[in-house]
Amino acid sequence: MNLNDPKSLKSLRADIPGLDRGVYLNTGTLGPCPRPVTRRLFELYQAWQEAGPGNPDVYVAMAESSLKAKTPIADYFGVTPDELALTSNSTDGINIVAGGIEWRAGDEVIISNEEHPAGLLIWLHLRQTKGIRVRVARLDHESRSRIREEVESLITPRTRLVALSHVSCMTGLRLPAREITEASHAHGVPVLFDGAQSAGQFPLNLPAIGCDFYAVNGHKWLLGPIGTGALYVAGKALVDLVPDRVGGGSAESYTYAEEGEIRLHPSARRFEFGTRCHPLWQAWPESLALLDEIGLAAIQARGLALSQPLRRELAGLKGVTLVGPAPGGDPELLTGAVTCRLEGMEGERLREVLVSRFGVVTRSVSEREATRFTCAFFNTEEEIDQAVRAMRTLAGETAA
Repeated sequence: MNLNDPKSLKSLRADIPGLDRGVYLNTGTLGPCPRPVTRRLFELYQAWQEAGPGNPDVYVAMAESSLKAKTPIADYFGVTPDELALTSNSTDGINIVAGGIEWRAGDEVIISNEEHPAGLLIWLHLRQTKGIRVRVARLDHESRSRIREEVESLITPRTRLVALSHVSCMTGLRLPAREITEASHAHGVPVLFDGAQSAGQFPLNLPAIGCDFYAVNGHKWLLGPIGTGALYVAGKALVDLVPDRVGGGSAESYTYAEEGEIRLHPSARRFEFGTRCHPLWQAWPESLALLDEIGLAAIQARGLALSQPLRRELAGLKGVTLVGPAPGGDPELLTGAVTCRLEGMEGERLREVLVSRFGVVTRSVSEREATRFTCAFFNTEEEIDQAVRAMRTLAGETAA
């Protein structure tokens, strides 16, 4: 599928809902789930219910189908199904890792100054309940080496984990994941990446990155159903991560007695338990197949081809300030997300005006008093132009 061919792009867009209601530049919050994926989800759910959902044979078959769905999901990230736990979202995965470490007062975790609440609140909670110390790396928007050096400079003998977003939800900055992992491992510190903004934007091979944990969700750039996610746990890290919650499904075997014991699954499956909506994960590979058909390299190129002109145009508007990587910077730091401030208008207000007056859907970044535009592969040059015209109009009004 050629994204630069107008006919191919038009055909692709016809299967993505909501694009006829305005300029959708907010895939970084929720990616529109393609209609074939939603149809597949509904078909699976209806078939499950009509077969008698509590029939043991039916329920077991549904659970086994979820396990089979792990294979295409794992393939997508270059890992094995045994290294993957099916979760509800990235936040779920981060909490699994945070809860599986035996924290002591004074232990340290390193995060960045550009984390989603999912990558901040759990650590603040542990600071309040366990007495851990949260150390914050100040991210540089121009140099990969300075990012790595900043993270490494914060590592001490008390550092138990480096937990960072692979791509910043605030600015779209792409961190040098492999370099950060190598630097952290040199000090014996494991690494967790939040892949909420990376998975689906560009090719990912998790073993090549070398990190210990990688949390993703399906509902953003991967265009999967809401309620889908996965946590990658490298084989060597699985030994040290102790589940803080278990239930039916997480144990390979157990004995029912006062002195009973459980034997957890020897894979990441130990983090999966309880009654689950299996059709969610069974339908998710449908969206991954679409992305594979297009090609992650083509998707990445398309996102940059749309976001770079937007970045340049916004940088040239009086009263508009980019928040994040500048135009013409290191391309390895750039993604399809562009964040800016408009002088004289708070970020949430700008978001409201963009959608109400111009039909441009964005997301506010309250931590930076800014607004974020995310350019997905299905967006068009005309939509980017419309967003630029809207910002030019507003910049002229606020400057007057």
